[in-house]
Amino acid sequence: MNKQEQLMDNLLNIDLEIIDCVRSLQESNWDSGNLKQQVGDLLKIRDNMLEKLILLKDTKPGGCTEKT
Repeated sequence: MNKQEQLMDNLLNIDLEIIDCVRSLQESNWDSGNLKQQVGDLLKIRDNMLEKLILLKDTKPGGCTEKT
Protein backbone atom coordinates (compact mmCIF):
# COMPACT_ATOMS: atom_id res chain seq x y z
CA MET A 1 0.00 0.00 0.00
CA ASN A 2 1.47 3.35 -0.99
CA LYS A 3 1.46 6.43 1.24
CA GLN A 4 -1.60 7.96 -0.44
CA GLU A 5 -3.63 4.77 -0.01
CA GLN A 6 -2.54 4.50 3.62
CA LEU A 7 -3.64 8.08 4.32
CA MET A 8 -7.01 7.43 2.66
CA ASP A 9 -7.46 4.29 4.78
CA ASN A 10 -6.56 6.24 7.92
CA LEU A 11 -9.06 8.98 6.96
CA LEU A 12 -11.80 6.39 6.65
CA ASN A 13 -10.95 4.98 10.08
CA ILE A 14 -10.97 8.47 11.63
CA ASP A 15 -14.34 9.20 9.98
CA LEU A 16 -15.79 6.01 11.45
CA GLU A 17 -14.46 6.90 14.89
CA ILE A 18 -15.97 10.40 14.63
CA ILE A 19 -19.33 8.86 13.70
CA ASP A 20 -19.15 6.54 16.72
CA CYS A 21 -18.39 9.46 19.04
CA VAL A 22 -21.22 11.56 17.63
CA ARG A 23 -23.64 8.64 18.07
CA SER A 24 -22.52 8.29 21.68
CA LEU A 25 -23.01 12.02 22.19
CA GLN A 26 -26.51 11.79 20.76
CA GLU A 27 -27.32 8.92 23.09
CA SER A 28 -26.14 10.98 26.06
CA ASN A 29 -28.23 13.98 24.95
CA TRP A 30 -25.10 15.88 23.86
CA ASP A 31 -24.03 16.12 27.51
CA SER A 32 -20.50 14.71 27.57
CA GLY A 33 -17.57 17.08 27.64
CA ASN A 34 -15.11 14.22 27.16
CA LEU A 35 -16.82 13.02 23.98
CA LYS A 36 -17.08 16.57 22.64
CA GLN A 37 -13.33 17.01 23.22
CA GLN A 38 -12.63 13.66 21.56
CA VAL A 39 -14.63 14.69 18.47
CA GLY A 40 -12.71 17.98 18.32
CA ASP A 41 -9.38 16.17 18.59
CA LEU A 42 -10.38 13.65 15.92
CA LEU A 43 -11.44 16.44 13.57
CA LYS A 44 -8.05 18.13 14.00
CA ILE A 45 -6.28 14.84 13.24
CA ARG A 46 -8.53 14.33 10.20
CA ASP A 47 -7.81 17.84 8.90
CA ASN A 48 -4.08 17.22 9.26
CA MET A 49 -4.31 13.92 7.36
CA LEU A 50 -6.37 15.54 4.63
CA GLU A 51 -3.74 18.27 4.18
CA LYS A 52 -1.03 15.61 3.85
CA LEU A 53 -3.14 13.71 1.30
CA ILE A 54 -3.65 16.87 -0.76
CA LEU A 55 0.07 17.60 -0.67
CA LEU A 56 0.85 14.07 -1.82
CA LYS A 57 -1.69 14.33 -4.61
CA ASP A 58 -0.31 17.68 -5.79
CA THR A 59 3.33 16.54 -5.68
CA LYS A 60 4.76 15.59 -9.03
CA PRO A 61 7.55 13.02 -9.38
CA GLY A 62 10.85 14.74 -8.66
CA GLY A 63 9.53 16.69 -5.67
CA CYS A 64 7.95 19.62 -7.49
CA THR A 65 4.45 20.72 -6.52
CA GLU A 66 1.84 22.02 -8.90
CA LYS A 67 0.60 25.58 -8.49
CA THR A 68 -3.18 25.78 -8.14
